[in-house]
Amino acid sequence: MSNKRFAAFVITFNRAEILMDTIHKILSQTLPPEKLLVIDNGSTDETKKKLDELYPQVEYFSMGYNAGPAGGDKVGLEMLAKEGYKWIFWGDDNDPPPTSDTCEKLITLAESYGENCGQVGMVGSRFNKYTGLLERITTEELREKKPFIEVDTIGGGQCKIVNGNSILKGIVTEEKLFFGFEDLDFDLSQKEAGYKLLVHSGLFLDCRERWNRFEVDRPVARKKDEGVLWRDYYSIRNALFIMKKHRLPFAWLSFLAVSVGKSLLSYKHGLRYGSLVTRNTCKAVRDYSLRRYYKR
Repeated sequence: MSNKRFAAFVITFNRAEILMDTIHKILSQTLPPEKLLVIDNGSTDETKKKLDELYPQVEYFSMGYNAGPAGGDKVGLEMLAKEGYKWIFWGDDNDPPPTSDTCEKLITLAESYGENCGQVGMVGSRFNKYTGLLERITTEELREKKPFIEVDTIGGGQCKIVNGNSILKGIVTEEKLFFGFEDLDFDLSQKEAGYKLLVHSGLFLDCRERWNRFEVDRPVARKKDEGVLWRDYYSIRNALFIMKKHRLPFAWLSFLAVSVGKSLLSYKHGLRYGSLVTRNTCKAVRDYSLRRYYKR
């Protein structure tokens, strides 16, 4: 029986300085990973050079091109699972553990629950299978002093730690999604296979306090910076794919209707802005329908 308890991988792309800080925080954990793997999505900066200088013990794997989070995550999960690691930290270069004992608390929770635990993390949500929307865990529920809360999905950047055995059973990210909701697709697949997804109540509450997120204002069709509108293309396209893949027809229809509704409401911010949002929505629906999975 393998005694490889805990490993980690981090996806990076042209953020060498940020990556070095994240690596330092991961290796400084009270329970550091036995192995840390960096998956480089085709960086053109000094990522490899800095890694060799500062952290030669960290394993480096270059994708050779930008495979997006979905492609890089798939490689990282499969590499460490095949090496026999029981628990695998799934990380981004700009999302280190916020406290020195984050990994220890999460691994302790995972091991206390048993083999049926698919993954643990700091922050999660419930998924409404009829609307396709994520539902926020209330602060009142977090304050009930339960050690953990079962959720349907744990977002990227929330210190996801995954059961390696689930990877060996074929539950991996969809590489073609490239960017956006690849973690939701993965989480729904784990749920369908009978795994439980757990968030640590104490860490969750700490995050909400640290980021002052006890109350969240969610205006309809809020105006975003035009420089990030491209993200909506992937969100809409990938969400429609995921709802169909997981046989959620009501969620598929709901998500499509919400996306179209947001496009119409976006015109309140001006003709140019509304046109940009509408163009993104139309391209996303078209490419989903034609099974085109373009990468930026």
